[in-house]
Amino acid sequence: MQTNRSYKQEVTVLGAALLCAVIHHALFYGKTAGISYPLFTFSFYLLFYWAVKDRCKPQWDSGLLLLIPVGLLALTFTLYTNVLFMVLNAMAVPLLVIVHTTWTMRRDSLRWFEPRIVQAVLDQIFLHSLRLLPMPVVILARVVSGKMNSSRSRQLAKVLAGVLLSLPLLLLVGALLASADAMFDRTMSRLPQLLGELELGTLLFRVLWIAAVGTALFVYLWGLLYPKPPYVTASPAGATMPGAGSTAERAEAGWEPGWEPGSPVPAVSPAVKPVRPLRIDATIAATLLFMLNAVYALFAVVQFSYFFAGGSALLPDGVTYAEYARRGFAELVTVTVINFSLLMITLYGADRTNRFMDRLLRGLLALLVVFTGVMLCSAFMRLSLYELAYGYTITRVLVRAFMIFLAVLFAIALYKLWNDRLQLLQPYAVVAIGAYVLINYIQVDAVVASGNLKRYEATGRIDAAYLGELSYEAAPYLIELHTKYPQAEGAKEALLRMKERADEVRELSWTEFNVSKKKAASLLQAAGS
Repeated sequence: MQTNRSYKQEVTVLGAALLCAVIHHALFYGKTAGISYPLFTFSFYLLFYWAVKDRCKPQWDSGLLLLIPVGLLALTFTLYTNVLFMVLNAMAVPLLVIVHTTWTMRRDSLRWFEPRIVQAVLDQIFLHSLRLLPMPVVILARVVSGKMNSSRSRQLAKVLAGVLLSLPLLLLVGALLASADAMFDRTMSRLPQLLGELELGTLLFRVLWIAAVGTALFVYLWGLLYPKPPYVTASPAGATMPGAGSTAERAEAGWEPGWEPGSPVPAVSPAVKPVRPLRIDATIAATLLFMLNAVYALFAVVQFSYFFAGGSALLPDGVTYAEYARRGFAELVTVTVINFSLLMITLYGADRTNRFMDRLLRGLLALLVVFTGVMLCSAFMRLSLYELAYGYTITRVLVRAFMIFLAVLFAIALYKLWNDRLQLLQPYAVVAIGAYVLINYIQVDAVVASGNLKRYEATGRIDAAYLGELSYEAAPYLIELHTKYPQAEGAKEALLRMKERADEVRELSWTEFNVSKKKAASLLQAAGS
């Protein structure tokens, strides 16, 4: 039986969740994301910290640091218009929010950069929250039934009964008055039209929108506050071992103690022999690394002879230095990813109990990292020459950023080779989140447009149509291209297409406000006048 306090908490949290859902509807229904996205993210965190204030208070520690990438990524919907990153961020922000809120409530036994956070997030969504989906309906039913017992609600019921009884009389009187007065008859004849303008289907969809969002927010918050306790297992002595949380907390949350349906009952074994983890033989790993490093050493010699030396060595007949340099960056990036996978497998999967083999493997892995660095440099230079020849695109810029990201990961792994105390997951998680936020803020479309403009000034070749398809961050460079070089093929048409897109900005709601859209609309309007 739930206490009065928990009942009031249920109603209060559900009401706050529905209010947040109303805000979500007002910000997003029939509108594109703009300033609305960071506003709703802020609203959710207000709801979260208010709901858990008695269980978990904000602390000025690393937990709040995760709010920085959440806020920066949410803000990109207000600052930029790259469609790819808007789609990715629409998934990344909720994921980071779930990770942050789950970790905040489980911080005593869990760290956000541990592998167990993945299991904790999945449990939070599918185990602790989804099971609560019927709960909002139950709460509303309790509220209605409780209210109907009061004298005020009985009076309301009498009023409703009076309304129902008066309907036949109203129809009769209305028909008589309509026959008696032509203007009243015209007014009454417009009622069906006025009711039709209400668009009951749209109204129903809006109500369902608010109900669905409010339910999702409530079950998630309540699942954080009152996670499902583990089933009760039997000890060898026959006693019971309760799961997490005290009996009072479970009773307050409304859960009955005991075994949960669907949960396996583990068999009690008096003695379980520990299973040694499967390890790759050190000799096999060392042989594999030695052979790969031999090939990579030969490749590095070739690179320094032909590529880094500027083509001073003799190339095969019919192959120019430019053609040689432009090819192969995709293959080199693929080999780099393979080497990274091999590095991780050897670090965590090879048997390094023998001191000599451990040192040998560390040395071979260090050589692998060095040779991979040569490959990354080669791929980076090849991509630069490829872009100079064929132009800059979003994909090529992202590949360039990915190569830099891989280089940072390899540098951290190289440090890990000589410092076993370093846990790779923490710096890798920080670097990955930081790199993703950074790539959002370097304005990839602006980088692409700027690079293509410089390339046009150097070579006289440009794909203006491609620039016209980029996001609004490219607008200043497209205007500069048309202003400085009106003879550039396709520049005028591309500018007109972007201007047509920007004309729609003036009709947007305030919730869809976007800095990049507004700036581009102003620049394009000035350029067209």
